[in-house]
Parts: sequence; C-alpha cells; structure tokens
Amino acid sequence: MSKKVKTKKRVKRRLNLKKVFILALIIVLTVLIIKALFRVKVANVEVVGNDYISDARIIKIASLKTKASYLKTNTYETCKRIKSSEALVNTCKIRHKLGFKIQIFITENKPLFYYISESKIVLSNKDMIDSTNTFGVPNLINYVPEKVLTNFIEGLSNIKSDIIRQINEIEYTPSANSDGTYIDEERFMLEMNDGNIIYINNKNIEVLNSYEKVFASIGDKKGYYNFDSDFNNYFFKEFESEETTDITTEEIPGEEFVTE
Repeated sequence: MSKKVKTKKRVKRRLNLKKVFILALIIVLTVLIIKALFRVKVANVEVVGNDYISDARIIKIASLKTKASYLKTNTYETCKRIKSSEALVNTCKIRHKLGFKIQIFITENKPLFYYISESKIVLSNKDMIDSTNTFGVPNLINYVPEKVLTNFIEGLSNIKSDIIRQINEIEYTPSANSDGTYIDEERFMLEMNDGNIIYINNKNIEVLNSYEKVFASIGDKKGYYNFDSDFNNYFFKEFESEETTDITTEEIPGEEFVTE
C-alpha cells in the first residue's frame, strides 16, 4: 500500500504597501527634523561665574555668536579653546539649555597683586602673566623670598575679591631682632585704600576676610591693625596715639570680633 505524500501549500505574502509607506514617511520626517535642528542657531549665550573676565571676551573666544549652530557646538573643544586662550580661566563647562540657549560656566584664576619685582600680575594658581589690565589689584612693591611668596599667594587666594580690591599697596616687612634673626619671616604690611595700615602674616591672613567687620567695630578712626600675632592677640593703634584697642577673636579668626 503506497503512502500519500502531503504537500504544503505555499501562501503568497502580499507586501503591505500601507505599512511600507508609513515607515518610509517616518524615516523621511526624522531626517528632515534632524537636518532642521542642525540648522537652528544659538538663541542666547550666558556666561556664569566670571568676575574679572567680561562676558564678551568669553563669548568671542568661544566663537558662540547667535549665528552659531546650536547642536554643532562641541562643548569639549570650545572649553579647551577658552582655557588655552585666557589665562584667567581655571575651569570651564558648557551646557545646552531649553530654548536653544547655551550656558558657559567658568571659575577663574583670581588676580591677586601686581608684583613689581617681576613686572607681572600674580594669579591665584601661582602663574604670573603680562597684562595691561591691573584688575584693580594692589602692588607688591618689593622682593619676597620664593617660599614666603608661595605661602602668601596660597593664603591671599582665599581672601574675598572685594577685600583684595581695598588694598592699595603690599610691602614685605619681616620682623627681626637686633642681631638680624627673624622673629616673623612671613610678615607683610598692607596699605589700605581707606588710609589704614594692616600688619599681617601668612598664618593669620584669613583674618582679612573680616576686615570690614573689624573696621566697623573700630569706627572712623584711622591707624594700624596688627593681625600678625601668633596668639590671636590682635590690636588697633590710632595714628599719632600711644593707646591701643584690643581685638579678640574666638577659635576661628575672622568669625566674631569684640573690641574692648
């Protein structure tokens, strides 16, 4: 008895033209939208964190005028260009924001003083730069030994910019005894714009952040502020007077000042 061979019926699949059309339409629309987005220009550029460098300067270096492409902006390359072109830029970060806006976030290497011995502006990262802009910083008028200068830069970097701008002139004035032995090798004299004189050392330099508070507590008197003590025994002495006013602090210099 012979076996019957079963044959499979071939089913012809028809091409779904409707689905193909929809898929093709989606692809075309996606390509058109992407192309359109790449043609969109930057609507606005905002610079955040700058104090000494102008917005216009940063935007010019970044080449981010409002005619620049929003999506084609390469954040890494742009920040790299900003940092290599401007010594005052310490860090840079760029973000794309809604509304086709771009924000540039920077931190600065703060200008601290003009070092006359080198004829250069000294920055908070210890770099020295040539600049026709003095940035309103004081002049350091005499030579300072390298180690002392390094410590002074590190300390002054933590002082508020508006306090630094109140200093007119800085002089390195180490104290010594009669045989020439240093008592305080890291002592400086600061001539303030308001006429007062401050004696400070690297150990106590953070007291400068509270200068305005101390000045307010003393009143309108002009004189010497001695902040160079190793024991926080700070005092004020009015010009042409032998009397002194004690200025005492709590554990952290610059927090609370009480005059007696």
